[in-house]
Amino acid sequence: MGVRGFLWLLSSVLLWSAVSVQAETVLKMGLAAPEKTPWAANAHDISRLVSSGTGGEVKINVFPGSQLGNEQDMIRQVSRGRIHLGSFSNTAASLMVPEIALLAAPYLWDNRAQADCALDNHMIPVFEKKFAEKGLVILGWSEVGYMGFASREPIMDYGDIKGRKIRVAPTKASSIATQSFGANSVVLPITEVASALQTGLVEGADLPGLAFTALGIGKVAGNWIATNHSHQVGIVLMNQKAWKRLNAEQQQAFIDAQSATDTLRGQVRGAEKFTLGKFAEAGGKVVTPAADDLKKWQASGEQARKDLIQAIGGDAKTIYSDILSAKESCKS
Repeated sequence: MGVRGFLWLLSSVLLWSAVSVQAETVLKMGLAAPEKTPWAANAHDISRLVSSGTGGEVKINVFPGSQLGNEQDMIRQVSRGRIHLGSFSNTAASLMVPEIALLAAPYLWDNRAQADCALDNHMIPVFEKKFAEKGLVILGWSEVGYMGFASREPIMDYGDIKGRKIRVAPTKASSIATQSFGANSVVLPITEVASALQTGLVEGADLPGLAFTALGIGKVAGNWIATNHSHQVGIVLMNQKAWKRLNAEQQQAFIDAQSATDTLRGQVRGAEKFTLGKFAEAGGKVVTPAADDLKKWQASGEQARKDLIQAIGGDAKTIYSDILSAKESCKS
């Protein structure tokens, strides 16, 4: 082979290598949930489905367990493009779009099937413009589960919670709901709940059922009342500029990957039921409100929804109307 032939071959190899490197897009995905949880498994499922759907052109590196920062930091980083995408709780998402806290309003949905239907078929168009204004694209939903109250001393019914110091999440939905039930709300991040219960800073805590068991909070608060007053839904968001750099086929792969939501819902709901059962078997007390008592919780929840709309302001009234329309469309 002559010098010219060798140089041609060398340039071809270098060009091919450059194209191969450029053909693979590597993205970072962050989430607060630790490895070996349903939420981390869901993120890995999305990564796998996107890789398969793009023929390996797009690779997602998943960073669970707050490796890229806490939720509040991560969602801001995704908005700025320093992280490409992430899976977030409603609490974190409401920092960007306060109106999304309406999805966690007390006793909003008639049942889980209605909530799933509304989210899957109606809610993304309602919120996508709001998130776009923050430089974010909604890819889909994730599941957190139903909320109840953990407590050191039993909460047996609606009257028992009145006057108690209850931990609430740093979101208006949690605070307003808990206050509507007659309790005194104390805002704390979830990482401080166990120590606050142990020291007596709070007497109880507003929590998702699976978080209560998974975080070992039952060891310091041996009582759980399954009020199921709020359905907590998370959201998967992507930086808008990163999204626009994908071609149409790659974007479709991300959309198709949200089929993993159904798997996550089943895992979270199954794990919630199983672990609460194990908690009860180990001597913990689980209370399910009787029908008459549940009506009292629901009546307070109705007023709390009105208060939440007022507290959020902005487009909350219009968006709540859209939610009610979705509910009507999803009646079983």
